[in-house]
Amino acid sequence: MTRCKSIFLIFIFYFSRAYCEVYIEPVGPPWGYVFDKWDGAPIDIINYIPPNATPHTPLLFVIPGASRDAQRFHGSWLDLAKKHHFSVLTIGANQEYFPDEYSYNAGNVIDKNGNYIEQKKWLFSAIELIFNDFKKRYGFTIKNFYLFGHSAGGGFVHRYLLFNPNAPVNKSVAANPAFVTLPDYKTEYPFGFKNIPLKKLNVKSWFHKNMGIVLGENDLGPRTKPLSNGPIANTQGPNCLTRGKLLFEKAKFMTNELKTSLNWELIIVKGVGHDNYNIAPSACKYLFDTK
Repeated sequence: MTRCKSIFLIFIFYFSRAYCEVYIEPVGPPWGYVFDKWDGAPIDIINYIPPNATPHTPLLFVIPGASRDAQRFHGSWLDLAKKHHFSVLTIGANQEYFPDEYSYNAGNVIDKNGNYIEQKKWLFSAIELIFNDFKKRYGFTIKNFYLFGHSAGGGFVHRYLLFNPNAPVNKSVAANPAFVTLPDYKTEYPFGFKNIPLKKLNVKSWFHKNMGIVLGENDLGPRTKPLSNGPIANTQGPNCLTRGKLLFEKAKFMTNELKTSLNWELIIVKGVGHDNYNIAPSACKYLFDTK
């Protein structure tokens, strides 16, 4: 009888633990920190954790545009995060340390003179480290995250997935990318695959990623930064709408050649231009299957 009672109590103990939710406290002021636990430059982090978050609450990484205005880009997602209950972590890559499109949009893989940078100092290399630090810092147990970037950030997102075939990303959105990296072995990085400093480029894995190329139908203006408005970028088209469509079409063509699948989606948002705030709801719908 005593043995049966002990087994029953042990069962109740583990059963109650399994069904007793652990809640993570929302972040208070200053709503962020500086991440410096890597070999590269310090990175500002702004985050939001919704009320009643658990260790399993989803996380969205946000990569801002060329302005690097992390607060504005972070704010664009807060209403959506509150409504659909996910955390938001926004990257602040200060222009003091990441001064140009090579160091930001293109992931700090090469510098403006074409010199290779150590992989441990790539901006791409920081993302998973930040993810693991965030989980440890606040008590999350999620295995994967969601990823969104707009303009320069949209460029960063699709290149990050190219360089990181094993990245723990559920779904991602490259919104209105300023210029794109095409699946073209004759064109040099960051516009194509030539001279990419990887021993093996896993193109099929890139195509198999769940990525939405989300474009504003009115994003028709020229870009203003040297690479985005340079001669090679302009061969991709005069604006972000054309360039994003071209990336998708080139990917479709190559997947047909390779006889493999393409898990990307092309999403055109009516009535929206080069506008992070107004494109966020459509990106959220793709990422989190919201209505």
